Order: sequence, then structure tokens, then C-alpha cells
Amino acid sequence: MPDSGSGTMTPISLPGGPSTGQTLDPAQPLPYTLLSPSRYAQIMQISLPHFWQMAGAKAPLRSGCDDVWDENARDALVWTILQAEELIANELGFWPAPKFITDEEIAFGLTGVRNDWQNGEVRTRWGYVSDYGTEQLTLVQADAVIQYQDLDNDPLGREETARIGTALYGDLGACAKACDVAIFFRVADGADDAADERWEIRPIKVDIDGSTMRITAESALFIKPGLRSLTKVDCIGGDYGVNDWIYNFDLGNLVPKVDVYCRTVNPQTPITLNWDGVCSCTTSPCQHDTQCACAYRTDMKRGFFAPRPATWNGSANISATPLYSKPPESLLVDYRAGYPLDSKSCKMNADLERAIVKLTNVLLPEPPCGFCDAAEVRWKSDRKNIDPLTPEAASMPWDLYAQGALEAWRIVKKLAMGRGGKLGRT
Repeated sequence: MPDSGSGTMTPISLPGGPSTGQTLDPAQPLPYTLLSPSRYAQIMQISLPHFWQMAGAKAPLRSGCDDVWDENARDALVWTILQAEELIANELGFWPAPKFITDEEIAFGLTGVRNDWQNGEVRTRWGYVSDYGTEQLTLVQADAVIQYQDLDNDPLGREETARIGTALYGDLGACAKACDVAIFFRVADGADDAADERWEIRPIKVDIDGSTMRITAESALFIKPGLRSLTKVDCIGGDYGVNDWIYNFDLGNLVPKVDVYCRTVNPQTPITLNWDGVCSCTTSPCQHDTQCACAYRTDMKRGFFAPRPATWNGSANISATPLYSKPPESLLVDYRAGYPLDSKSCKMNADLERAIVKLTNVLLPEPPCGFCDAAEVRWKSDRKNIDPLTPEAASMPWDLYAQGALEAWRIVKKLAMGRGGKLGRT
């Protein structure tokens, strides 16, 4: 077990050698996933301090198989989650949770489309559309102070709870809905840009009380971004101690502040209509003649809408005259779509979480690290081969004949969107 180090911007001091005191470059952000890596760790019963590269007296390693994750291990996990989410979404016909999709191209000006094309329906690639428009992040509080507390009174004395909007911020303005709240690492702490989705801190719990709110999360999620750049491989030889990449769980290794935003949708003319512009083109390559438009929604679940030319008056889309009487050849649409989050917990549907975790475990060729006890049992169970192969297992679209894939497939079949057309539409 690692000995206790200073814990303030310094790794645990271990036999491999003392900290060199070198300044670390900022870590590369992990790609954004619908199921956050921290939520995966929670479901798999992996210690979040260990998952986020911390141990020490307040977060000790419990057994010989227990381990600490580094950024390379988390990166391998995140890319596998992305793969699992895409495989599942392709079969469902919708994403497991809401996400913003921009500039999706839909063919429109096909043979047989009538002159009253503004009443003609088209369909988005993904179902469960909630809004047409682009992501809009409104700053609620820059440099919001975090209060770290030990509320579970465990004998280790670890401050496991991070709170924003306590006595330190009694006037933290509330978003319209709890699920609209988003918190991000600051540029001052190593984020590439303000409100960069790759530096969003998830999962969080939001309690709205009238016009104010309080945000709560597991404190291990707030490890300083710069610390994550040092990996196990970096500490093999060279100037670093062999375990200098492992940090004490200490408040000095956590960020003191974050930026708080409300996430909403900007509805301004979310559609661009494209007409063939060759006839009016004098230079090559020729561009489309375009016009802005809005969406007349006809079936949000399956993504049917009618494109209507429009202009924006500053607060609403206003109907406009089409540039041409003939139908546009295609259109680009921005929208948010995905299976709705639970309105109270703001978590992904539990069945879909389960499907992603199980398919991720099947796709992981070996546990990156930290798979111990309950997590190891779950990983091995999900990867167990299906023998003999049943007709149900043979029908899976992924060519992954493991128990976890079969359980994920059963969830997908239960929730999948129908593939047929809308009644009365061919």
C-alpha cells in the first residue's frame, strides 16, 4: 500500500524516489461520452479516488488486487464506452441520452416532391428529438467556490462531498431545470477552453430551491487537471519515482473553484435549405444557394418535421417566402435528440446504463486496472462466452457472443425504435 505523502500538488512519496517538483503539462481531455467514465466506475463499484489517480491515508488501497487508474487506462475505457454507445444507438435508432447533433444533411428535392414542399415531411437520423437548435451555455457563476466536506463520518476522514451553493454561495442562481445545470473545470486550472464539454464534471446532483440552487458531487471528480497528465509509463525510469503518478487524496490536489452554466437550446433558424446553385455560379467549385428555416414538428419521437423558410427577429422564428418555388435539393438541421434523462436524478435510463456498461466490458480485451472484487466479478461475468450458442444470441448484430452482449441486446430489443415509416407515408 502506498505510504502517505504531502498531498499538496505532490505525489505520494514511495520507494521509487521523491517527487522531482517538475511542472506538469496540462492533461489532454478525455473525449465526451454520454455515460461519463465516473458513472461507469460507480456502477462497477470502483473507488472514485482510485479511479481518478488518488490514494493515500484517506483513500487507501484495500487489497492486493486493488489498483489506481492513470490517464492511459481512463482513455482506453472512454474510447471503449464510445464504441459501445455507437453500437447500441445504431440498433436503437436513438442515442441513450440527449446529445446535440449539428449540420445533419437530409436529402429533400427528390422526384415526386410536390410544389407545396413546405408541407412535406423529412426525418432526422436519430429519434427522440427534444429540440431543434444548437447548444447554448449561459454562465451562472464564474469561479464558483467549492466546499469540501466529510458528511458520511467514515473513520478515514475523507472529504467525500463537494458542494457549490452552500453558505459560501447562498445566492447561486438556479437554472430552469436541474438537468440543465453543467459545471466545468476552469481555464485557470488547465481546461483548454471555457465550457469545453470534454472538461465537464459529471455526474452531479442539483437541488433547486426557488431562484437558487445547490450542486453536490463526489469530491474525487475535482482532481486538478494538470495532475492527470503524469502516467504510470512516465514514471518507469527517468526523473520521476516509480509511483509519483499516484497522488494523495488531499484538498490541495483538488480544484478550489469551477464555472457553473445553464445548458439550454438556441432555437434560431436551426435549418439551412440548399438549392442547386450551378446556374448562378461563375466560379468553381459552385456553392449552394441557401436560406434559413425552422422546423414544424410533426413527430418528435421519430424525428419527423416539415422545413419552413424563416427569419429570426431576435426572439422567435418568423415565416418567410421561399427563395424558389421548387423544392430544395437538401437541408442541414441542428437538433438535440436522445432518450430522455430521469427528470429527478438527471441520470440516463437505468436499463440503457446497464446495456452500455455490459457491452463496454465485453469490448474491453482486459481490465485496464482497478478491477477488483465486485468489479472483477462483473467484468468476468459479462465476458463469459455463450456456450452453446442459442438462436437469440446468434441474432445479435455485433458478432460478440458473450453474456454481457446478450444482456445488452435484450435491452436494445425492448427499447428499439420501429423501423417502419409513419402511417400514411411511403
